Amino acid sequence: MSALKSVGVVLVAVLAAGCGSSDEPKKKEKEEVMKVEDTAFGPLVGTPKKVQDRTDAAAEQYRDSMNERLDEDEGGNPKKDEPPGD
Repeated sequence: MSALKSVGVVLVAVLAAGCGSSDEPKKKEKEEVMKVEDTAFGPLVGTPKKVQDRTDAAAEQYRDSMNERLDEDEGGNPKKDEPPGD
């Protein structure tokens, strides 16, 4: 019976020793994350913005062209690039 108590005491001591703090250095509080520009996806970061800018420019050019044609049809402004008369 005393051997059983001794094993129990040793078991509790081993478990208590395992609960202490470790000697490992503490992990960084905030892990540094790579910027997207530094990864393989870096060139793709600005792509949606470039596409949007080009689309907006094309739409603006088309809108200006349509407004000019509308003004010409209504008799407001004469044609700009009208060939010389024969």
